[in-house]
Amino acid sequence: MQTALRDLAFYRDKLKSMIEPELRLPAGSLICDRNLSEYGLDSIVALTIAGDLEDELRIQLPPTLLWDYPTVDDLAGYLCRTVEQVGAPA
Repeated sequence: MQTALRDLAFYRDKLKSMIEPELRLPAGSLICDRNLSEYGLDSIVALTIAGDLEDELRIQLPPTLLWDYPTVDDLAGYLCRTVEQVGAPA
């Protein structure tokens, strides 16, 4: 359980560091349980982030990823589960 919580925190931090610059937000300002569309997420940014995650994690992700998991918390949970299932490097 502790490992899962640590992994979840890792993915939250990773996602925030990827998403904040794309949305031109100050570092540390993204609230993890707030819908990313409220920050101005559009399809171009969503596809960019999904592609960057695919490259970094070396797994295939759906292009609708950020719409299917619209908050950092939702997305971090999904990534945690998915990476564990496929055994991809974090």
